[in-house]
Amino acid sequence: MNEGQITELFIRAAEVDRKLPDTARPAQDKAINYGYIHDTADINGWSAEDKHANNWSWLDPKKLRNTTNDMGLWEAAMEVIKLVPCEKKRRALWAWAISEAGGKAFAKWCRNVEGISRQAGDWRKNAAIKQIVLAFDRKPLQHNDFGDEGDLPNHPEIGDKKSNIGVWRADDARPSLDFDADLRDFSWADAQNARRREREARKREAA
Repeated sequence: MNEGQITELFIRAAEVDRKLPDTARPAQDKAINYGYIHDTADINGWSAEDKHANNWSWLDPKKLRNTTNDMGLWEAAMEVIKLVPCEKKRRALWAWAISEAGGKAFAKWCRNVEGISRQAGDWRKNAAIKQIVLAFDRKPLQHNDFGDEGDLPNHPEIGDKKSNIGVWRADDARPSLDFDADLRDFSWADAQNARRREREARKREAA
């Protein structure tokens, strides 16, 4: 799966989720608006657009019940999201999908629920999608470590030791990790010239 297919899957799953009941059983009916049955006299006074909308309103996707295929997509999304180990990124991905399906705005969710900026929420969402893509692309036993927090600094645990070594080291001490200084400045041209001069010197001595 690529990123486009993953985003489409979660948006479709969020649309299905919005039709699901909030509890395990349907809520008890309290007050129901049964609507008004329009007779022919009422409908005759409508415009062509209103008549068309009334005739096809029963096919409105928002009013249709979830099909078996819809529930399969929802279950697939719930399984795929398990590939994201970080809970924050999972929440951001699902909240973004709900906003794309017509639910709560993603920026409002970031601000009021998570207490983060929209940019941080976008980064978490994109990181979750990236981790899912990597999970599908990599081998089963291969580990891809891309779990760094983009909104926080990511310094190595011993990053402060370099400055300490520089202060504590004596002025005439050799630099740390200088064993490869010659290799770093190595030149193949100089090495070839040195070998050529050695061969010429041996020839002169032999002559």
